[in-house]
Amino acid sequence: MQLKKLRMPAIICLILIGLNACTTNINGNYCLLYEPIYADYEADTAETIRQIDRNNVVYDAVCAN
Repeated sequence: MQLKKLRMPAIICLILIGLNACTTNINGNYCLLYEPIYADYEADTAETIRQIDRNNVVYDAVCAN
């Protein structure tokens, strides 16, 4: 009886461990990998420009020398 109760959590744990094994680790310096984005003020929407500006502010805050 006790083994039947443990079977489902064990299966779930094995599935999660298997999924974790499929991921790749990316190591690197964010500031060396990232490049700021430049908006096209004539073609981009106001929301896109706002998102680009917010993204670039984060870049400036994290990668300020």
